[in-house]
Amino acid sequence: MKKYTQLTQEERETLYIMRKQGQTYRNIAIFLGRDHSALVREYHRNHKSMELGYLPDTAHQLAQERKAHHGRKIDRYPQLKDTVIKLMQEDRYSPEIISGRLKEQGEEVTLSHETIYQFIYSKTGRKQQLYKYLMRSRPKRNQYYGRKTRSNYGIPGRVSIKERPILNSKDFGNFEADLTFFTGDKSINLSTMVDRKTGYLVANLNDSKHSDNIASKMMHNIMLFPRKHRRSITFDNGKEFVGHQLIKKVTGIPTYFCNPGSPWQKPYVETTHALLHRFIPKKTDAKTLTQETVNNAITKLNNLPRKRHGFKTPAEMLAKEKIYLLGALRA
Repeated sequence: MKKYTQLTQEERETLYIMRKQGQTYRNIAIFLGRDHSALVREYHRNHKSMELGYLPDTAHQLAQERKAHHGRKIDRYPQLKDTVIKLMQEDRYSPEIISGRLKEQGEEVTLSHETIYQFIYSKTGRKQQLYKYLMRSRPKRNQYYGRKTRSNYGIPGRVSIKERPILNSKDFGNFEADLTFFTGDKSINLSTMVDRKTGYLVANLNDSKHSDNIASKMMHNIMLFPRKHRRSITFDNGKEFVGHQLIKKVTGIPTYFCNPGSPWQKPYVETTHALLHRFIPKKTDAKTLTQETVNNAITKLNNLPRKRHGFKTPAEMLAKEKIYLLGALRA
């Protein structure tokens, strides 16, 4: 059954013109693909006066005023509002994920992500500081900041991403890897590795960014996956990845490097870091972190629905691959 939507201003103009031409409501309804009774109600409800008759611009303005009088949709459904707040605060769902999940689950009442954003930045939302649960935690919308570029070379055996074969989006096992840091001790970091197809993340807490330590942790992560699914791994040009040749030798995975200052060439791990910091904020004191804390965050992240997967989770996407992982990795 087709879901009812309000008439657009263009439809109101068509109704006005065709009525002036003497067309019946039924003929106009067939032309617009609308129910004729809805057009009858529209015409008489917004009939300004006997002298002026039906005016499309005035009718549209009156309809918008009535809509505004009803208030925001989310305010008319308190239980739904509570659900949105809970999903943001406890599960760190973004507005897009909440909207998509509601539709995917076939809920009777759904919300667009824009409606949720408007609620977040409304007087009520600001009072509850809901913006703090967004990925970038900005108190105002549409504030963008640049980032400094990097130009680190001097990596023995470095193979440019330009030489990487074209990746098949249907193949599991093309990974992107990086480090992410927190407040305080800049030696402490997380080494992360994300599969491009599923978005599945594995990560380790490191007490230093020494290349030998990073290579060891990366090898451990890669070897959790069967050899036939170790297709490629792409790094940035940080000196912490100079041990990539050892990784390649031990695990058999080809290694590639982005162009300096081109984080967009490994978009999945960049996006994953932004999501990860919703569960472990950047401002976290690195010295207070434990691997257990990291594992809990990874589990939540791998069970966070993604828009690109039709709001399925990376864990669900991995399960579809039917890949046996060594160790208790599944979430």
